[in-house]
Parts: sequence; C-alpha cells; structure tokens
Amino acid sequence: MKTISIFAVASSLLLLGCATPFRAPADVSHIVLERGDSPVVVVEKIWLERKQGPLVVRGYVLKRLEATDTTQTHLDVTLFDSSGRVLRTTVERFEPRQIPRRHRRPDSASYSVVLDPLPAGVTRINVTAHEGAHP
Repeated sequence: MKTISIFAVASSLLLLGCATPFRAPADVSHIVLERGDSPVVVVEKIWLERKQGPLVVRGYVLKRLEATDTTQTHLDVTLFDSSGRVLRTTVERFEPRQIPRRHRRPDSASYSVVLDPLPAGVTRINVTAHEGAHP
C-alpha cells in the first residue's frame, strides 16, 4: 500500500510540471521541446501535433501579472540538429497579440506554427518569447 501511494504522489508531481501536455506523433517523438520566457510572457505549454495535415508546434503563453502590454512580444521558434547547429529560425506571433485580463482564468494566448517541411536531422525545437525587434 505504501509503495502505491508513493508512486501515485510521484507521478502526480511529474504531471503537474509538464510543459508538454500531449504525446508527439511517433515519427517526431525523439524531438526535444524547450521553452524560454521573457520579462512579459511565460511560454507555458508546448507540443507537436499532426491532425490530418502538416506538423505543427502549438502551445500557450501566459501574461505575467506585472505586465500590461504584450503587443511588442513575439516568439522565436528555432530548430536544431544533434550538434546544436541552427537549421531554421522563424519569428512567430501568438493570438491575441494583446493578452486580455481575465477573471478566474489565466491571462493567456495561443500559438500555432507550421513546421513542414521539417528539415532533416531536427532533434530539438526551442520556442522563446522575445521582446521588441531583433538587431
């Protein structure tokens, strides 16, 4: 009985902290998903899916409590190979651009980025929130 309760607590704690809420399609299950936050937005969830179409990375961002304007924030989506070489980088947006204040629900927005055609050798995808323009 003690073993079962320890297992239940451990698995519950593991699931609570998951940034990847859904299982990836089998052909891309080896790809590691990483996320990075900005001073204004937290990249909360990230997952890969393919529903009768192209491969897509999806997820949610949360506005930080002290943040007021999210319109200058974007997402940098970077694909890496096993040696850490950048295969592709794109600048993407979440919707809505200005994350509204919501009562009793998180102040959130969603993103969806088509990855196909996926470059050969992708082993890691990083979605990072970034403020302002790139130099």
